[in-house]
Amino acid sequence: MTNPHSARRRAIAQRVADAHGAPLAFVSGSVVDELADERSDVDMSVVFDVLPGREALLKACRSAGGTDWFWHAGDLVEGGLVVAFQVDEIEVQIGYSDAKTLDAHLDELLVEHKADTPTHKLGEGILKAEALAGAERLAALKARLAHFPPELGQAMIDHFLRQGAPWRAVSQLLHRDGELWCRELLVDACYGLFGALAGLNRRYFTTFQFKRMTRFAQGLTLAPAELAPRVRRLLLAPPRAAFEQLFALEGELLELVAAHAPKADLSMVRRRRGDFRLD
Repeated sequence: MTNPHSARRRAIAQRVADAHGAPLAFVSGSVVDELADERSDVDMSVVFDVLPGREALLKACRSAGGTDWFWHAGDLVEGGLVVAFQVDEIEVQIGYSDAKTLDAHLDELLVEHKADTPTHKLGEGILKAEALAGAERLAALKARLAHFPPELGQAMIDHFLRQGAPWRAVSQLLHRDGELWCRELLVDACYGLFGALAGLNRRYFTTFQFKRMTRFAQGLTLAPAELAPRVRRLLLAPPRAAFEQLFALEGELLELVAAHAPKADLSMVRRRRGDFRLD
């Protein structure tokens, strides 16, 4: 069943894409997931062979009924710009790029195997995106991204395992007035859990604007049972109980990695875990 909020935002995205006349445009995010609500914005990308100037892009946004940009980041000269404006009182965010720059970003994942980069968000977004223009081009990008490199998965496992809790410091911190530091370590360690599991499951993942944790966790075939509820509980628990729960989750992660990614060197993580003391 079509979500009416998604349908309205999908129509706005099409109008904006048509106004630009680019060879490739697509919408992603909550719109294509049929999860949009009255607070949702429109996440879309517009890709040119050669990027037009700022004034031409502004004109296209206005011709679609948009306001002036109230936020922007990036640089057209460097091949990428993200802007935000409103159409019919709904926020629209466009990521502008040229084809060469987009290919270079995807190479970060598929060739360079970068474990920790916001480009993972782009990869995940493209895989579930809907074409607004250039359906064949989008299909080709999806086909590239569908072949998740094993080397990338291994790089993610190795990188995010190093992001686990510093258990010696945690043992000392539990006896200090360090509530904020404890919460910071817990959040970072939980990101590390998700990142390593994403690599194990060959899923694109970034800590940048990570949303819908439960939905992401449910899509992981290899994961500790009840992953999202357990993470939610430990983030709300007092520090001592939270780190005990985190220690257990990390142990289950290591068992999964040992069984399904035998190339991973777990010796450093296991030594680090040996420093955890509650007394």
